Amino acid sequence: MTALALSGCVSVPGAVDEDHLASRSAITAEVFPALDAGASEQQSLHFLVRAYGSGKAAQIADLAEAAYQRIMVDTGLSSFKPLGGLYKIVVYGNADEYRKKTSQPSWSSGVSVGNAIYSYEGGHLEMVLSHEMTHLIFYEYMGRANPDHRWVNEGLAVYEESKAGQPSSGGAAPPMPPWPQGWQPLAMDAMIHMVPASERERTVNAWYLQAGSMVRCMIERGGRIGFGQFLAALRQDASCDKAVADAFPGIWRDLADFEQSWRKAQL
Repeated sequence: MTALALSGCVSVPGAVDEDHLASRSAITAEVFPALDAGASEQQSLHFLVRAYGSGKAAQIADLAEAAYQRIMVDTGLSSFKPLGGLYKIVVYGNADEYRKKTSQPSWSSGVSVGNAIYSYEGGHLEMVLSHEMTHLIFYEYMGRANPDHRWVNEGLAVYEESKAGQPSSGGAAPPMPPWPQGWQPLAMDAMIHMVPASERERTVNAWYLQAGSMVRCMIERGGRIGFGQFLAALRQDASCDKAVADAFPGIWRDLADFEQSWRKAQL
């Protein structure tokens, strides 16, 4: 799954980091060094984009708005309004500038910090924006982080990343590649409590692949409205069992029923 190779959340002060345990807060000051001379700024409905060249900044703003709308449709959160003002997107000219100014590891191509996303120009950018933006929206909507919900957060980010480049009106994601030979699904308890410490090996990590597949099943089989109700129930501190039962009546009775249904669909 090529799309899964490109984005990675890593730990920086104030970031939506690999532990995903700190709630989102609006950060207005620049966390990393600014772009060099020749940078432009473009404001759209939800974003403030900084990139090299006014045309590039406008193009990135359009990509970000399309990704934002896809996420809103898939989560049923179209009526949700961000509280922290415009999301910021800083796009460096290349990987060398990104890594020099952000001190991110060589495998990282994007990081979200506060209400900002940092990345660099390249074919990966729309996938990075989709992935990182999902985290920002998820945390702002939830209002706080719950480690038991990380599989939902990461699964949704993986799902949205796979849909980068598609129309913003929703629809199914591209087909998933076959599971690796010898793959066995992880138990739900492992999905909740055995979260990988880093996204570095996300492309071959069964946990991330399974999280993305599970969220995809919830959205595309359970329905986008139901998925939005599922998130709303979790936001109100409902258990996962109750959230599943209330959001998907007649489809799944509880989380175990959902897991069994998802497992059958993988055969």
